[in-house]
Order: sequence, then structure tokens, then C-alpha cells
Amino acid sequence: MIKIKSKSLSCLAVVLLLVGGFTTLGISQQTTTTAQTINLHFTTPTTTQTTIDSRTYTELTVPEADHTLIAAGAPAIPMTTTTLELLFGTVVTSVDVVPQATHTMTLLAPVKPSPQAFPDGQTTPTTAYVDPAVYASAQYYPAAWFDYSTGGGLNANGEHTTFLVIRTFPARVSPATNTVQYLQDATITVTYRVPTTPKTFGIGYDLVIITPRIFNHFLTPLVKEKNSHGVNTTVMTLDTIYKQYQGYDKPEKIKYFIKYALDTWNTKYVLLVGGMKGYFIGNGGRDDTSSGVKNWYCPVRYANNDEGGTVHDPGLISDLYYADIYDSAANFSSWDTNGDHVYGKWVAGQSGKDTLDLYPDIAVGRLTCRNIRELRIMVDKIITYEASPADPTWFNREVLIGGDTFDDTGSGDINEGEVSTLYDHNESLANFTPIELFASNRNISNDSTPTPLNIIREVTKGCGFLHFDGHGNPISWNTHWHDLFSWKKGQTPGGIHVYDMWALLNGRKLPICIVGGCHNSMINVSILWTLSNNTYTWTKGTATPRCWSEWMIAMNHGGAIACMGNTGLGYGLTGDINGTPACYQGLGGLVERTFLQAYNASTNKTLGNAWAGAITRYLNIYPGMGDLADAKTVEEWLALGDPSLMIGGYPIP
Repeated sequence: MIKIKSKSLSCLAVVLLLVGGFTTLGISQQTTTTAQTINLHFTTPTTTQTTIDSRTYTELTVPEADHTLIAAGAPAIPMTTTTLELLFGTVVTSVDVVPQATHTMTLLAPVKPSPQAFPDGQTTPTTAYVDPAVYASAQYYPAAWFDYSTGGGLNANGEHTTFLVIRTFPARVSPATNTVQYLQDATITVTYRVPTTPKTFGIGYDLVIITPRIFNHFLTPLVKEKNSHGVNTTVMTLDTIYKQYQGYDKPEKIKYFIKYALDTWNTKYVLLVGGMKGYFIGNGGRDDTSSGVKNWYCPVRYANNDEGGTVHDPGLISDLYYADIYDSAANFSSWDTNGDHVYGKWVAGQSGKDTLDLYPDIAVGRLTCRNIRELRIMVDKIITYEASPADPTWFNREVLIGGDTFDDTGSGDINEGEVSTLYDHNESLANFTPIELFASNRNISNDSTPTPLNIIREVTKGCGFLHFDGHGNPISWNTHWHDLFSWKKGQTPGGIHVYDMWALLNGRKLPICIVGGCHNSMINVSILWTLSNNTYTWTKGTATPRCWSEWMIAMNHGGAIACMGNTGLGYGLTGDINGTPACYQGLGGLVERTFLQAYNASTNKTLGNAWAGAITRYLNIYPGMGDLADAKTVEEWLALGDPSLMIGGYPIP
């Protein structure tokens, strides 16, 4: 570890030469040296031949590379990631990679293109997409040996940190000439300026509950329970926030109060209490391009992230807005850097993009209660769940549900939902018993497929984690049988619909639910809006009073204690990357994976730590401002539930 002792240092140059793959390095303010040198070395890339759509491609592999640079239609390039944790508020002034030894080789076939991102509802082509502008160029791709990004957020120990993520590409390709240039030795030089006055945080409340006045009284039992477990908790009403804090609109006033709580009390968790005001809202709850206030008990921020095309979201709800308080330089992260009051603006093909930090500085969750009855159900669930350790006979079960998500016969025919959920289990929850409800079991046992009856049966038995990976909309989750991609009735496993959930009778054996699919957590749906058959309700005229994930946490006799899912279109990768399935290496499959990684790695296994850790881990591989789909993936990953929830309950004193 590199440390800086002198607080008077304003500028520091660090030279990093890493042997093999990169690791996370912590750099604080306590080192007496101004430079450190370590050798960086890569072995010669290996090549293999593969055939896609009757065309031969080369796959490049560098043993030390832990990830792949993914850009649709461009060559799949091996990539290493280095995450430096700097003193919070540090300003990085330059990063430079100087090659010490480079070589070239000629390939017999073009480098295989990266997989494309596909949302639910978009036709998946059976041929690999190749960007003609990239593949016709003799220039090396990528243009540089590295890139880097910065962000301000929480590290694995819950400490406020400035992250510097350096991505190095040890092999670059000239597509038109089929030439590869590769590194074997290099130095990385980082220059940065530490703050003269380090950012400090006070001591106070661990959990702050933000609620409208109507719900205040009914939160008293929860506050009492939290304090009994040593989670110092307070409640702040929205009326008080609006009177005491400035901001362009009410969501921004709430964010400035959260900043105050973070600065003054070093608050770890914020629980937003309140969804839409009832079940019959007619306009989707959006007052303008960026806010939902009038029809909401607790306002929401709409991020204006629009990928364009025929299948797209014209904005999406993002509670990450409330969690991303600071940028890497410890400045307020407004999400409106261009000052036009269109928050989180990034529209494909248009100028005026806002620059977002996206790293959580605090863990935010939401109870989307639409009335007092629902709030009382959710509060009772939390209190009962945390009261004692969960019985391992049910908690140590993980129900995995998936099938053949995409028609990818042209680029490696796999069952993405099955491969992804099982990989995540083996990587992070290997001590849990997997219960596999997979479409591929159709030829083995009808009792082990993702049908409504099978899902209901296994969830009713109880499980600690419930992991869906496939397709969704606000009222249902489903997947495909292998290589059968019709949505006609009777030609899919069936999945589970909101109107099936009454049969989930798992009582207090409540799982953390992870749902990979589109719009399952689209919390602004209502009966009148969905009945209208508006294109952007995604329900095709089928009425529902609330979305799929809300049903899961609002059920009195079972369901889930928390639900993680997408407020907009979820994205997935098809095929493989250098012989490894792509489905869990990026986008929706990756954020599901990093959530379980963060849970597994954390010593304080709360829902909020896993949620914030998931987003941080994701951004430390694929920076949010580098690709619109990456930004959207973390923006729409909503945590429905109490962020301070101790997963598995508290041990008995």
C-alpha cells in the first residue's frame, strides 16, 4: 500500500508497474515518498480460431487480462483494470502509460467482434454485428493503450474515496491489416493533487427515514426496532425538508437534505418511504421531464437517459440520483451539469449530455407503499425478519430461475438465464443449496422448469435468495424454452405473473429477490395508465395497480423482503467472449453478479451495502460515462426495501 504522511503535499506522481494482472491499490495521505515503481509485464497474446455465421474470426487472449473491452461491432479486446483508492476529493491531473516493450503479430483472420447489447422486445439478429467503419480502418483499435475514469463513492470498508480506474489494453488491433500490436512491459504514471483540507464527516444517525407526514406515526415501531439493534435512526418529514432546504425542485431539495445528513451525521442509509398515491393514477406519475411529485408520496427523479431507436425508454426512475451526492473531487453531483434542468440527460445522437458521477455515496432504498396498510405490512416484515437469525433450513436455499433469453444461434447457442444465475451462485453463494428451475430441464423433469406452479412451490418453501434472469415487464417475468422464441400462449414456460403471486405462501421465509428483466421495478404504473395501452406502460393494455417488484414486497403472506430490479429496459449480452459466456460479463448480467459479489465480500451484510457495492464494482470495470447502456444499467437498478436491512436477520445477543 502506498501512503502519504505529509498533509502539506499538494501534488504527487506515482509510477505503477504491475506484474501480471492489476489489483486495487489504496493510496492515502500518509506516504513519505513521491513515487513508487512496480514492474508491469504481460505475456504474449494467444490466438484461437472460431467460426460465426460461416465466417472465421480470431479470438485474442492475454492471460493477465481480467476483463474485455466491449463495444458493439468493434473487436473484442483483452482489458485489465486497476482501481486506485485516493484520498476523497483528490484531483487527478494526468495518467500516462509508457510502453517499454511492444511487439507485433499478423493474424490469419479478423478479431472477433464484441457482442451487442439487447433489450427485451428487440429482435435479436442471428448474425454477428460488425461495425464497417472500425473494421475497414488500418488505425489501431483502441486508439490508446489505456483509458481512465474517476468517481467519488464508498469503498468496500464504507469509507469515502476518490476512485481512479485505469483500464489498460495490452493488445491492440489494426482491423484492415489484421495486425496486432501488444505490450509486454510498460509503466503507468499518475499525477494528482490531494485536497489541502480533507473532507470530514460528522457523527450521528446511521439511518435516516424520509417520509410524508401521513406515514410518520406508523414508522415508530421501525425506528424503535432499528435503535434496538444499534442502528441509530431518525425520521425527517418531507414538509420539513421542503421548508429548510433549497433546490430547483422537490427532488433536489431532498438530495440537498441527504447531503446534509451525510456531512453532519455520516449517515450510511436513507430509506425513502412512499410510492404513488394510490392505484388509479392516469399519467404515469411524471410531472415534467425530470420529476414525479404531484402523484407521489415520496418524489422520484426521472433520469433522461434515452437510447433512441424503436424500442427505448423516454426517461426512467432512478433512486441512484439520491445516493450519488459527490463527484470524485468532492463537489456536489447535481446530475444537471449543463444547467438546463433536464436531469441525467443523455440522448443518443444528441448534444448536451450531462456528466454524472454515478458512484453511491450513501445506500438508498425505497418502500413503495401506496397506502397505510401497505406500509404496515412492509414495516412488520422488516421487524420480524430482523428479530432473529433466519433458520438455515430455508435461508440457505437459493432458487435460480432462467431459460434461453436470446436467440443467439449465430454466435454461441447458450441458455443465458441459466448460465448467468448458476455462474453467480457458484461464484458468490456456493454455500447455499441451488434449486434450479431451468427451461433446459424440460427433457428431464417438468417439476424443475420455470412454470408458475413450480416457482410458487419452491418460493413457498422459503429461500434466502431468489434469482430470476430473463425477460420482464411491469406485470410479469418469463423466459423461453431452448431455441423456441415465440411468445404465443403455451409456447413459453410461463414464468410468474403478478396475478399468480397470491399463491406465494412463504409467510416469513422471505428472500432477497433479484430479477433480471425489463421494467419489473417500474414503480410508476397504475390501473388507469396500464389500461390505456400507452406504449410506455409496456403492458399492452393489461391493467395492474402496481409493478411486479412492488407486488413482491407488499404481499402480507409471503413474497420477498426486498427486490432488486430495473425501472426501464434491461440489457443483456449474447454469445461468448473468447470462449466464455458473455451474459454475466456486462450490463444486466454483470450488475446482478456484482450485487452477489458485494454481499459475499461484505462483513456487514446489509441490503444497502450490497446495492451500493454492486454499482461501485460495476463502474470500476465499465465507467458509466463511457457507454450509454452502462450508465442506464446502474441508474435503473432500484433497491425496493430497507437499505439497512441485515440480510438473514440479526444474531441473538
